[in-house]
Amino acid sequence: MDKLIHDDKGAVTISNDGATIMKLLDIVHLATKILADIAKSQDSEVGDGTTTVVLLAAEFLREAKPFIEDGVHSQNFIKLIFYIIN
Repeated sequence: MDKLIHDDKGAVTISNDGATIMKLLDIVHLATKILADIAKSQDSEVGDGTTTVVLLAAEFLREAKPFIEDGVHSQNFIKLIFYIIN
């Protein structure tokens, strides 16, 4: 589905490409910047799938949040993800 993006300078962009949309965002939050970097990496390496990797990473973060709040160290999640991938 196409998105219409209007910036403060009056420029209008219509796109359904996740990488294009991520490039146009003015990102402040650190976790969001990481998701944008993931999308950029995916786009440069593969040229497609940016929306998919952002949604997958966001889901990992959503699922990890309760454990982090309970004191589980984030390195344990990193080890688990690498174990699953390999």
